[in-house]
Amino acid sequence: MPAISPDIDSDLLLSVDRARVYRALAGLFRMPDGESLGEVRERNLPELCESLERLTEEGDGSTLVGEARALCELFEDTEVERLRRGHDLAFDESSAIRCAPTEMDQLDGTPQLELTRTFEMADVGGFYKAFGVELGDSEQRVDHIAAELEFMNLLAAKEFTALKEEGPGENAQICRDASRVFLRDHLVRWAPRFGECLSAADGDPIYSAAGRLLGGFIVFDALQIDADGAPVHNIDPAARKDLPQSL
Repeated sequence: MPAISPDIDSDLLLSVDRARVYRALAGLFRMPDGESLGEVRERNLPELCESLERLTEEGDGSTLVGEARALCELFEDTEVERLRRGHDLAFDESSAIRCAPTEMDQLDGTPQLELTRTFEMADVGGFYKAFGVELGDSEQRVDHIAAELEFMNLLAAKEFTALKEEGPGENAQICRDASRVFLRDHLVRWAPRFGECLSAADGDPIYSAAGRLLGGFIVFDALQIDADGAPVHNIDPAARKDLPQSL
């Protein structure tokens, strides 16, 4: 489904469901605290299960839905301290089973010139700036898995708002095409590998399940919106200035 269809109701549902899934996934990979744990458990995961059931009802998505439900069960009685230990075990540089949560580190399996790494990081940052994301002075790298997933949530939310306010027009299509390109050029290239790393590591079951769900959904979504067929992109921030705000 590369283009926005005349059936606005189906595209509204698609965009809001994709936004919910990406928001929930991003929340799983942030540094946990009491507030974020409550948000994930009480809002994000129930929405995740509901949206995945709808997104996969016409295809073979039982595995994704099963992983989401398993995560809901794992989060029922968990505490912040456990999540922090699991987070450190999965991502801290001192951990023996660390899975690097950043794109450039995951892509280092093949030799890369520093110039290539610089270009890739600039490309990610260029996407963010083009859609109004302020990078600020955050210690989190632009290629961190949570940042890239939050950006996909933003694009889907902007698409939903554009559809709701303007119908299936240029602004909604800009957001859909940006999602396709960002998936193809970035997340598809490394998120499944990162998810496999988490799944295989002898860490907290929450992060193992989160890795399996992440890898599976990225592949599913890329097929769903035809990321492979995305156009060659030319990000022009001026062309995006009139896009509606997100949800």
